[in-house]
Amino acid sequence: MTTATRRICVIAPDEESLRALRRQPSDVTVAQALASGPYLLRAPLEPGWGLLRWESVATELLLQSELPYGTPVYPPTYSPAPAPETPTAPPSPSLSKQPSDSGTEAAPQEPEYRHPQPRELHEAESTVLAYGRDIAQVSSLLRAGLSVLVVAEKPVVPHLWREMATRAGLRAEVLEDAEELQDAEEASARDQPPPDLIPVQQNPRQRLLARLRELIRGLNDDQVLVVQHLDLLAGGSDGSLSAEAREVTELLHGAPERVMLAFAAPSLSVPEVLAERFSTRVSITGVPRTVWFRDDDEEQPLGRALVTVGEAARFSRYDPVEFYKHVAGMNPVLLRQAMRYAMSVHRDHAEPSARDLYATIRAFKAQMSSNFEVPDVGFDDIAGYDEVKEQIQRAIDIVIGHHRLPPQFDHLRTKLIPRGFIFHGPPGTGKTLFAKAIANRMNATILVVSGPEIMGTYVGESERNVREIFAEARRNAPSVVVFDEFDSIASRRSDHSDGGSRAGNAVVAQILTEMDGFRPEVPTLVIGTTNRLNLIDEALLRPSRFETISIDVPNDEARLKMIGLHARKFGIDVSGGVDELIAAALKGRNGDDIHSVFRDAFVAAHFQDPPVSPTAEQLGQIVGQLQRTRRQQRRSSRL
Repeated sequence: MTTATRRICVIAPDEESLRALRRQPSDVTVAQALASGPYLLRAPLEPGWGLLRWESVATELLLQSELPYGTPVYPPTYSPAPAPETPTAPPSPSLSKQPSDSGTEAAPQEPEYRHPQPRELHEAESTVLAYGRDIAQVSSLLRAGLSVLVVAEKPVVPHLWREMATRAGLRAEVLEDAEELQDAEEASARDQPPPDLIPVQQNPRQRLLARLRELIRGLNDDQVLVVQHLDLLAGGSDGSLSAEAREVTELLHGAPERVMLAFAAPSLSVPEVLAERFSTRVSITGVPRTVWFRDDDEEQPLGRALVTVGEAARFSRYDPVEFYKHVAGMNPVLLRQAMRYAMSVHRDHAEPSARDLYATIRAFKAQMSSNFEVPDVGFDDIAGYDEVKEQIQRAIDIVIGHHRLPPQFDHLRTKLIPRGFIFHGPPGTGKTLFAKAIANRMNATILVVSGPEIMGTYVGESERNVREIFAEARRNAPSVVVFDEFDSIASRRSDHSDGGSRAGNAVVAQILTEMDGFRPEVPTLVIGTTNRLNLIDEALLRPSRFETISIDVPNDEARLKMIGLHARKFGIDVSGGVDELIAAALKGRNGDDIHSVFRDAFVAAHFQDPPVSPTAEQLGQIVGQLQRTRRQQRRSSRL
């Protein structure tokens, strides 16, 4: 093969990297030269070319900025096999396949797209990129002299208000946090008057209120008052306004001509009487699917705009469009933290894939939350119930695949995606296991909540608990929220005026509000489990909200499959028809009963003294003891 046929096109991110590539020593290999910086290739590298001397290959060097938008590029991966003897030109990325060492055809490399981002992306810049449309909207309102209340997560607030005020052309007067005021007081302690002249110490809220009063009094037409934590300063409800909330309401309503920009978290409520002070309310949650990047003429996928060049090149088969559904509920600050965490985890791994990246992001979200976890149960761990699995799989296909719909069907997304399921059936039939398997199939985190845990003692506490659960679910999207004993919080609403009924009605109304506010691009699924479907409120049983799925005791075929599954799990031999005998003896029993038989046999074989081998006779004795226990329980329940 001549040098003329050994031609590669290398893409460098900047001039400095380009010069460094030109200064490569002549004795280095192609692989060593390409590994010296964040370089990409215009076409896949031929097998064996990585071992060639750098000087023996004709190279065309290009700057990344010179490529047309959307140009496919490839990571500098290579095969260590020697180059083929016959002359071969670099293949077209879309039309040819490369031969592997074994003679079989290897799968073609997936192209990566030209990445416009710098090597580093800070949290402030990522926030401005992700929320560019919202920032522009709020800035135009402020410029018009209108006050705005923004509902956004706390980590993005400092980056949002600075950009909004700057674009509006207004000087920001910011109400500091109580901690900042306290630090300032401590720093100036040496300049304080004698102790006998110091007034009685104020609590943090009182200091903030005093500062708020000063800011409003001195506010000019070219200024905007920024309240970063209105929810913490004056949170609550209209029916139970605290003294501080009343004072904040009076202060803000007392200056109706002043422009104000305030922020509140999605999980915390602001009294309506206070929210009415603001001309407009803007909600900013999650991240959008596409963003406008700098001066580009068209939108770009979030996975290309908020992921750096090095991060995209680190994970093979990275798809910027596929990336979105794994981070849809995260704010830009949390997204950048997750990417830094993923790069750290896979720093020493040879060739991490995009699948590894998504698994790491899911684990990161579970670690960031005290409630959500990564499920370890799949559909293969649930024997039988084939019809139920098919019904669930159809719904999952819609949840995780709706983004592939053509643009002309965008208006149908909200109508196609199921909001949730209600699994109903006798206890012990695996309803929670199915929920965990769904979360696993969706690559989602999961939160299992016992229904009675939501009900609070004080007025409004239960609704706040529901809001916080759903807000955390959206932050951890894709996510699955499981309400165990769903009937305890979603029972039929009553017309009675007693306090308990009013509290239950409010919880049902809050659940309906949260579910109606689902965004199709943020995969969040709600599952309720109950063995008393007749108690569930009819408004929740509508097909557009919850799809009901019956999970009954297993039939003969499912019971036999369960016995085989648990026998393999516990290492117990049930050959020779033993499985069929156990299946017949356990007819009408649920999956939990079947699991208990093999669990008890395993314990007897490994922990009992002396140990008892799990023979057919021993298994029969365990099944008989289970039957006697169940009969005694039934007799006791009738007394």
